[in-house]
Amino acid sequence: MPAATIRERVVDAFRKVEAGEASPFSWDVKASAKALREELGPAPDKDDLIDDAKAVNALSGIVGAQGKEVEFIASSSVLNPFMLEKSVDSLDVEALASALWQSISPSVDIPQVTVEALVASSTWSPSRKRIAWSERTSAPLPKADVKKADEFGPKVDAIVDELRAAARDEEIDYVSFIKRGDLVERAYLLSFAITDGRVLLNVDPISGKITIKPSKRRVKTSASVVIVLEELPIE
Repeated sequence: MPAATIRERVVDAFRKVEAGEASPFSWDVKASAKALREELGPAPDKDDLIDDAKAVNALSGIVGAQGKEVEFIASSSVLNPFMLEKSVDSLDVEALASALWQSISPSVDIPQVTVEALVASSTWSPSRKRIAWSERTSAPLPKADVKKADEFGPKVDAIVDELRAAARDEEIDYVSFIKRGDLVERAYLLSFAITDGRVLLNVDPISGKITIKPSKRRVKTSASVVIVLEELPIE
């Protein structure tokens, strides 16, 4: 099957953003616009112009989604700093700790996963607060060997250590790395290391290549990336 063109990738990215499957900020708009300009060529025909218009429209939609998300974040973050300071000052240490604890609400929403693995990961959660999860009707993936909660944390630590030894602070190919063992388990464990900020993930918007590298310090991000194993070039 021929590789998807940048136009097709942009349209597909906008579809995922509209469906809520990906953050609008996970797509490099500037690089995509440059690639679209280069792919169009000096003498485009009618079909090229139509496909290009669809891609530009999709790219505009991604920018619009970014604007809406920024507007939402800004509107929900507007607080009177003096009132906030007064409220915090009026709380004792226990009440403040309770308020902070209640504000933490991690969630995992995975379309395909075994119940055993999900329960283990929710128990391991870095916040030590049980993760809320939603049941799906899709067929589960083969059982990964991450059933016991007390084994889950060390497994995440182990795959991060393996990445550090293999990458030596450089980016390496994601697909090649997860193919070194149980594909599903390694991809699953890596997802938690990435969420925890110990592994950095990068998706090239032009080629679609996914790379990972160990992080020197925990880097938290609100961006989300959807990786479908069935769509990766895995032989």
